[in-house]
Amino acid sequence: MTQAIITQASGKTLAQIKREIARDPRLKSDNTKRGYLHDLGAFEDWRAGRPTSKLLVEEYAARLQAEGKSPNTVNRILAAIRWWARRVGDLAFEGRLPKADREEIITQAARVAAVKDVTGTRPQRGRQITPGELAALMQACQADPTPAGARDAAIIALAWATGARRSELAELQRSNFIKTADDEGDLRIHGKGDKMRTVYIYNGAAAALADWLTIRGDDDGPLFYAVNKGGRVIVGHGVSDEALAQMLAKRAGRAGASNLTWHDFRRSFAGNLLDNGADLVTVQKLMGHSSPTTTSNYDRRGDEVKRRASKSLYVPYHKRGSK
Repeated sequence: MTQAIITQASGKTLAQIKREIARDPRLKSDNTKRGYLHDLGAFEDWRAGRPTSKLLVEEYAARLQAEGKSPNTVNRILAAIRWWARRVGDLAFEGRLPKADREEIITQAARVAAVKDVTGTRPQRGRQITPGELAALMQACQADPTPAGARDAAIIALAWATGARRSELAELQRSNFIKTADDEGDLRIHGKGDKMRTVYIYNGAAAALADWLTIRGDDDGPLFYAVNKGGRVIVGHGVSDEALAQMLAKRAGRAGASNLTWHDFRRSFAGNLLDNGADLVTVQKLMGHSSPTTTSNYDRRGDEVKRRASKSLYVPYHKRGSK
């Protein structure tokens, strides 16, 4: 892209990026908006005023890989750069950029938007959560007699039972949960890419959510309200991503579960389902992945499972000389 937008000072470009992120109706997730701003800010710092081109973006991707970034991370960053390229192209097409540069901007924007993802896989970071650790987390929450104890037990239970992302848990509304029988129910999750998916709440997760709803009530609003230090429920005020991170660190510390992250719940959810015989496509849909290839990265089953699967295939042939 030309001098009109791309070669100006990075600080000025970043301010424009921030405005366009806020204006784009397709970017509905606050988490996505923050991620785009962070990734594009890092790219702006790196390019240091050089004109953005397809070759420059590919060079940046290669550099990120050389620094040890995983393919998934690099592709996430490329998605942000492609979004910005398309946005600049749209601005030029709509006449909101200098007329003299318009055709060149549209051409170069299209080239940058066509940059392909990098290939390859890496072992998933993080770890699996054991059933013993989950039980300890539940006990830590139940030992807290304040509303926060019941709320936190319900949030952790839903993370284990649904594989929901931290941001998805924070954004849940009371209307997202629909009872189907007793305390059981369906939970509608608004995920990445503005996609809705349904997950299902049973047994202990249903009981934990029911206890929280008894405290919370059935009024519209965030499913999980904030609770102040005095133990008072702040009606109408939901929990933030950062609040959930702090909550998990607190409960995990008391449960003796070290180095625990919200994504470990998601990783464990997928691994548990696959271990229990669920097919990859079913797990993909429950996790809200756009491709089963992404879900396959969470498959922790080893070579023995693949050997058993291969052994089940029969070839009707006998070695010569054998009966």
